[in-house]
Amino acid sequence: MTLRHLCHLIVIGTTLGGCANSASIHLGPAEQAIQVEQKKRILFLQSLRGSEKHQLRSFIANVSGGRRDALHVDVTGSPRLIAQVAHEARAMGVAPYNIRLSASPVDLPPRSGVRIEAITFDAHPPICPSLLIVGPAVNDNSFEPTLGCSTKNNLAVMVNDPLDLLDNRSVITSNGDRAAIPLANYGTFPPRNKSNGEEGPGTAAPNAAGTTAPNVQPLR
Repeated sequence: MTLRHLCHLIVIGTTLGGCANSASIHLGPAEQAIQVEQKKRILFLQSLRGSEKHQLRSFIANVSGGRRDALHVDVTGSPRLIAQVAHEARAMGVAPYNIRLSASPVDLPPRSGVRIEAITFDAHPPICPSLLIVGPAVNDNSFEPTLGCSTKNNLAVMVNDPLDLLDNRSVITSNGDRAAIPLANYGTFPPRNKSNGEEGPGTAAPNAAGTTAPNVQPLR
């Protein structure tokens, strides 16, 4: 192999390598989906006296991050302790429907304490591409779709509890029978009674001068 052929191979290899690198840089559009992350923190308490009650309140305040209405609490322990923990959580602003209680078996020792699991959800909005006009043609108005992505972005930022994006427990789904009740009751209407002054759609009402007003004025 001559030096000239070797130089040609080096040039071709360098060109192919540059094409491969450039192809890896131009990635496709980012996944336009909201990512919901679940975080859990656990606290164990033997009782709920003065210092431990303060520890529980500090735990709820730190885990909630100021959004106690979006905090979910699972409490497991003796019936007396879980009732006290639920009372303190509700007093601090945790929604009652976000507190789940589970009593321990009665055969556990009395000093088994209570287990408090605090669960929060964080929504990570998608990275939306910018609105770019692409293509060299003058009449080429195609662009990257951003409307749906921006809507998801706003939803992820504004939603109160990101768990609702996965499972909305506040609204109970139904089969639609209740919504069909008005249609079933008032779906058919009786014929209009002309004796009450109701005329058909083709009859014009007389005006004050006693003449009949036309329904449509022709265009001139």
